[in-house]
Amino acid sequence: MSSLRQSIIDSISSSFDEESDLLETIKGLVEKEGEEVYPTLINILTHLEFDANDAKANWDRILAHRDLLETKLDRPVKLITAMCDYFCDVSNTMTTPTMIELNLLEETRKSSRSDGLTGLFNRRFFDEALEGEMKRAQRYEGSFSLIFFDLDNFKKLNDTYGHQAGDMTLKKTAEIMLTEKRTEDLACRYGGEELVLILPETTKVNALVIAERIRQKIEELELVFEGKQFSVTSSGGVASYPADAKDVKTLLNMADVALYQAKENGKNRIVLHNTDKRHYIRVDFAGDVQINKIDQERSQVTAQGKNFSRSGLLLESPVPIDIGTRVKVKLADQKLDTPITMKAEVVRLEKFDSHYDIGISFLEFNDISGNELANALTKSLLPSR
Repeated sequence: MSSLRQSIIDSISSSFDEESDLLETIKGLVEKEGEEVYPTLINILTHLEFDANDAKANWDRILAHRDLLETKLDRPVKLITAMCDYFCDVSNTMTTPTMIELNLLEETRKSSRSDGLTGLFNRRFFDEALEGEMKRAQRYEGSFSLIFFDLDNFKKLNDTYGHQAGDMTLKKTAEIMLTEKRTEDLACRYGGEELVLILPETTKVNALVIAERIRQKIEELELVFEGKQFSVTSSGGVASYPADAKDVKTLLNMADVALYQAKENGKNRIVLHNTDKRHYIRVDFAGDVQINKIDQERSQVTAQGKNFSRSGLLLESPVPIDIGTRVKVKLADQKLDTPITMKAEVVRLEKFDSHYDIGISFLEFNDISGNELANALTKSLLPSR
């Protein structure tokens, strides 16, 4: 969202004097970015918060109100004047409007929301953003994920190399998060050496891929401070709405529990929160799965994935496959070019009215070196090969 906000600010700054150009610019941004432009635009100009639908409705009313003012006054009316008049006298949303230079306002806003050391968003902004993301997901029946990162043995690093080395390590780690996250993700410093990512519209499996990518980049960091070389690793916990929790407090706790499990299990790893109190973790997987019996390569069955676990993969198949049958399985993930293929054995068969549930146990994987999802699952979820 920050890049969209900056794009709007740049557009306003470059074309504010020529309002026809400004309106064309806004129209172009809407065509490119969608109606999320409207709430961001109005928030930049007024500090008021609206969802996309209400923001668009208010924007249309502002333009109509400007036309009305121009007709009554028989002279051109600036858009910002019409906006102020609309919110003060028509909708009564603003009671004490204040004039301020936009770039100065944005700089003040940024500094109040940023962590001074890392440049990430601060805890206050995180709390607000998480509440907002929860409300958005609840209103539109969406989903999102939360990743907590914690630098391993950070106190020992500070004691050994000094607090300045610790600060440098936090900065470098934050740079990795900012580089590896997607545009819509929010990277924040939660406190101390604990960092967090909010990932809108992201399933737990996709959050795992991003978390594992960041964990690996941190592990590969070559740090030097005052001539001394050292390295650092991180642990992470992932929890998702609505799979793991239905409110902010519970979601935070679930991500924190997963982080604690990562620490307890040896550090330098990512753990997914598991709502089922089992000895292994399950992750929903709804993609297509192609199955061939090993001795009958031409007899292919296309099944629907249900979930991964440490013990294997659960599928929904239109036809039965006998327990004990060895199969070749291909998972074609939509977000990755390289499919995951493996050999497996059928260990469960259960008949339902319209399908069969088939459980398979993994036996052998192909080369997964180029597949982020496969690597993440292998390290964080699947048994060692």
